[in-house]
Amino acid sequence: MNPTSPTKTYEPLLKFNAGAAWGRRNLKGFIEYTKPDYHFNWHHERICEKLDDFAKGKIRKLMLFVPPQHGKSELATRRAPAYMLGRNPDLHIAICSYSATIASQFNRDIQRIIDDRPYADIFPGTTLNTNSAINPSKNEYLRNSEIFEIIGRKGFVKTVGVGGSLTGTAVDIGIIDDPFKDREEAMSGTIRQKVYQWYTDVFMTRLHNDSKQLIIMTRWDADDLAGRILATENDWEVITFQAIKERETINDPRQLGEALWPEKHSLERILKIKQTTPFTFNSLYQQEPKASAETLVYPEWSECLDWPEYSKVYGLDWGFSNDPCAIVEVQRHNDNLYMRELLYQRGLTNKMLYKAFETLRLLHSPIVADPSEPKSIQEFKDGDEETGRSKINIVAGINAISAGISRVKDHKIFIHPDSFNLKTELLNYQWQTFGGVASTDPVDASNHLMDAMRYAVMSFAGKKTSRARSY
Repeated sequence: MNPTSPTKTYEPLLKFNAGAAWGRRNLKGFIEYTKPDYHFNWHHERICEKLDDFAKGKIRKLMLFVPPQHGKSELATRRAPAYMLGRNPDLHIAICSYSATIASQFNRDIQRIIDDRPYADIFPGTTLNTNSAINPSKNEYLRNSEIFEIIGRKGFVKTVGVGGSLTGTAVDIGIIDDPFKDREEAMSGTIRQKVYQWYTDVFMTRLHNDSKQLIIMTRWDADDLAGRILATENDWEVITFQAIKERETINDPRQLGEALWPEKHSLERILKIKQTTPFTFNSLYQQEPKASAETLVYPEWSECLDWPEYSKVYGLDWGFSNDPCAIVEVQRHNDNLYMRELLYQRGLTNKMLYKAFETLRLLHSPIVADPSEPKSIQEFKDGDEETGRSKINIVAGINAISAGISRVKDHKIFIHPDSFNLKTELLNYQWQTFGGVASTDPVDASNHLMDAMRYAVMSFAGKKTSRARSY
């Protein structure tokens, strides 16, 4: 060897670094090594577990609903993209927020993480151009506040504001962090429509078969971006954390009434928000845009974490014009009702609905339908030998709204966790109010699954039984 030749030392790579090795294996370890001052609460660990599953392809479409200032963006929009680029430096990542300025801040934060020495210990193969003043004529790797590229690899992070362009960008991982700036935007039907159109016409058109989507937000309105997506798609994994636990849900070990992160946001502080601005509390802090508890028809219900198998009856509400056709599975055991949304779809003809019965395996199951369509009920009852359509076990329900609501409220209500539209209606089905006082008549809205549920419950004979009525 020429003694004057420069020599490279590989000592850092030869030494075993347990922290760096752990950081390569999981997101929590990565954060502990790259940001040792980060204080994990239990909900941060749950979020990291889900983001790890997302990074490793076990989850392809993930929504995180977390109260403000509870650590969601640091984990999901700053640390997770850097971690995923370390695992695969060829990834194409797009990060979008309500403004280009906020999106650019995420961009710069991720660059700082990758530039930091601890990151190089974990992922030495993922590096950025040290010069942000790029000369395009030299074909240098890009690095600015809108896009940065990984040296020697195909990966990049591109950040845009919602409404911005992603033209020419094929996206492997699309991340949307808070698409609405504030309540004024989220409560505007015009802006909600613009955001949704941008999502369908711009964001979605840049995805391919293997792309993954991550949406992180606080809920402002039942018809916000997440609400619209979940109303029509049932293949998302949704992780929700309430600032104060009000009902049993998956992934939440707290006792009812406990704050999510009391060391940072005390129970007393959040209760004050609940008292002074109940709408803000319900939407931003509880992730449940809904009317006040005093006006809700069904204010008390819980998700059922262990779905039972008792006798089942299926309630059906016909879809008229733009209204959805709704089917609810109802099980009754003693004083408990277990309800699961099976169908919530607009524009169904009777022929299409028969196909839905077939797909849902309801051809021989007891169905209790809205009595306002006697011809359709008879058509399904009779079947059609020529087309091979079987006779459906369907009867007209009892359309007694007040009595039906009372019958439902005689029970404890449990909802299947996947029943998004059913939960949304429960959170918005409310009494009419006059002079600020709730009446005993419900508002004729958010009630398609509510009506289907009521028809089924009214069909049960007797007060306490786990056996469905015979048809």
